[in-house]
Amino acid sequence: MSKDEYVREMDGGIYATYSSELESYDRSFQEWARIDNGRSYSYLLDKGLAWIIEPFFALQPHSYAAFVECAASLKVGVVLVYDTLHEVKRPLLVMFIDCAGKMIQVEPCFKGRTYEEGNDCFGSLLSLPDALAKSWLWRAGGWRVPSEPFQGPLINRGLIGHPSSQWRDADQYLDSLGRGYKKKFLADLASRFPDCLTKSNGIKRYKFRCFLDTRKANQIGPIGDQFFVVSTRTDQVVYHIHHGDVANLRVLHDPADAIDRYSAHVLRNKEGKFDFSPWSELLT
Repeated sequence: MSKDEYVREMDGGIYATYSSELESYDRSFQEWARIDNGRSYSYLLDKGLAWIIEPFFALQPHSYAAFVECAASLKVGVVLVYDTLHEVKRPLLVMFIDCAGKMIQVEPCFKGRTYEEGNDCFGSLLSLPDALAKSWLWRAGGWRVPSEPFQGPLINRGLIGHPSSQWRDADQYLDSLGRGYKKKFLADLASRFPDCLTKSNGIKRYKFRCFLDTRKANQIGPIGDQFFVVSTRTDQVVYHIHHGDVANLRVLHDPADAIDRYSAHVLRNKEGKFDFSPWSELLT
């Protein structure tokens, strides 16, 4: 959606600082959601985008340059959503930047729960290449390109999401490709990566997980590029599926460079699809 459409729906206002009005909205949301220790909107607004992206300088230089050259300041918008049960409008907070005319959402972590502060999300962040985990997810709780001002935390497209709520397990990903994909391919993936299957309280999880999906937030089907790690491992190998071709699973060589260049392409709002083929090879 366009920048004008995006900001127009933030009927609770847009804030560059943690004003008393924004604090009131934040407190109201926490009370409604029954959250004792909310997300660090005030801290990140105070620190600013330059502080969030400091680790990118060494680890993701192309993305760092794109942020520096194209991104406006960090802001928080408030979307007022009508609660039909209680007949009242509820505030939903959205942190974002305008980057070359493209809206980029930045998810704050819960207070004191960043990777920098020691939270590796039960080891999941150790499965991601360090250059990605210690840049994109070092001081933030995920990044995405939205298709509307507020989207649920389970929708993550365009940039690197956080494993706490934005990585998709293998079965969920296969469902997103269309009817029949899960039945055809899930058992094969579990056989190829047997340690990805976990069970807790009788619930199976297939932790061959998608951390980056280039499809738009409102798209499904076998299109685009998706990237995966086995989050029960720490080998930091990145797997690649192109246009839903699960049968021909690929591996991404030098994933830090590939995803850095792709992310810069997104942040600069360039036309056309990014070509991952120079870094991608069939898994043998």
